[in-house]
Amino acid sequence: MRWIAEAVWLVAAVIAYQTFGPVVEFHRMAPVLPMVLVVRVALAEGAIPGNLVGFLNGFLLDAFSLDWFGATMLVDSVIGYSVGAIRNRIVVDNALVRIGVLFVAAEAHSVGLVLVRSVASRVGPEPFLVALGSGAYTAAVGGLWWALIGLLGAVLGWRSAWHAER
Repeated sequence: MRWIAEAVWLVAAVIAYQTFGPVVEFHRMAPVLPMVLVVRVALAEGAIPGNLVGFLNGFLLDAFSLDWFGATMLVDSVIGYSVGAIRNRIVVDNALVRIGVLFVAAEAHSVGLVLVRSVASRVGPEPFLVALGSGAYTAAVGGLWWALIGLLGAVLGWRSAWHAER
């Protein structure tokens, strides 16, 4: 049942990103909302679930864009696996650590896509600067989202999503 909820959240995050990304972008930088879910699942569940959610996230994003189909699947699969692989080596209960991991993952997502797409053509520094800004924007939005959900969970008595079985 939990995987159904994760799939619904993933589809909702991809739709929100595709719909509202252009609305909330700032100087061509937009938060990559699905990356927040990929990092959360990878930190809570591990490398293989993180890889799977990263792959599905990349597939959905690639299906919407049809630009370099497969690039996002590759980048997000590697990110999901990598974040899940380090989860036992970091303090997942610390909010600043989670935001730091999200920042690095979002930067890797954005810069990785620029690198993969720049293979066919020469690009200047601007796409990399936009990618770095998008990663920071994603970490800020994701941190605020996780704080809001944590506060709401504390008020309603929900079990934390960060305390999955390890």
